[in-house]
Amino acid sequence: MKRDCKGNKGEGWGQDMYGLILRRAIAAILTISVLTVFVFALLYLFPGDPAERILQTRMNGELPSSQDSVQILKKEMGLDAPPYQLYLNWAREVLHGDLGYSYVTRRSVITILGEALRATGELVAVSMLIVGFFGLLLGFLSAWKEDSWIDHMLSYLAIIGISVPGYVTAFVLILIFAVGLHLLPVAGRNGLYSMLMPAASLSFGGVAMLMRMTRNDILEESRQDYVMAAKAKGVGEAQVYSRHIFRNCLPPLVTFLGLELGGLFGGAVIVESIFAWPGIGRLLVDSVQSGDVPLVQACVLLIGVIFVIINIIVDLLYIYIDPRIDPEGVL
Repeated sequence: MKRDCKGNKGEGWGQDMYGLILRRAIAAILTISVLTVFVFALLYLFPGDPAERILQTRMNGELPSSQDSVQILKKEMGLDAPPYQLYLNWAREVLHGDLGYSYVTRRSVITILGEALRATGELVAVSMLIVGFFGLLLGFLSAWKEDSWIDHMLSYLAIIGISVPGYVTAFVLILIFAVGLHLLPVAGRNGLYSMLMPAASLSFGGVAMLMRMTRNDILEESRQDYVMAAKAKGVGEAQVYSRHIFRNCLPPLVTFLGLELGGLFGGAVIVESIFAWPGIGRLLVDSVQSGDVPLVQACVLLIGVIFVIINIIVDLLYIYIDPRIDPEGVL
């Protein structure tokens, strides 16, 4: 890898970076292709014949009166074709942005998904702000006050946050702020106040993890020789922390934040169901319960694609932040 004498990224580094982006793009395409096979298989993993399920859903749970109606529907929807042909037809439609129609509401899946994605995006964005701000702030405070009562108290809180599942946190918050104090609404999406408890439930574990990581990384870096040398030269403590210690701690913390972003989309499934938040998670649960296969397929596919994209962005940010990493060495 070519670098200039000042340690800046050279032309060779840029070529290596393009190579990494190409490798990541190819891996993403292969991963999403495998994911589409699994998502399409959901059509057959649900119990019963797909056409019978559609008719049953349209008839409010009643079984079709005759097999003739089932066969007619199969022919109309092309469900009488071999599975591999059905998959190719479905994949072609997905590539053109056509995810079909809901069995229950008969609305376009892409429209329903867009509405749910906006709601989940709001919740995840607020949760990420909470994780990033409080995780870094409390981790820095814990490291700065090492072995003090503040450090011990924050350590106990971190253990609780890591150990307690998000749904338990959600019920505790409901009991305190909704049932006990009557300060916040229990469910629904009605402004900022209705978002506070879901976002806190979703981010509590992430704050605890980031706080512990930040504390440990800062303490480890603060004991390095270059820090001792900087302090011996009379560099102020604030400058040592901001320009040296915290900067060198950033790569693993950015990696964690990226993975946490993906984890928030996954954790939203339970939290959104508890607080009746109209996002992707609640939509997925409701679709599974009603047997609405197109919506289930769309939700699973969207969550998978989000994970893949986030992983690519994290890899690129990691290398950009830490120029010591060789892009050729990243698989």
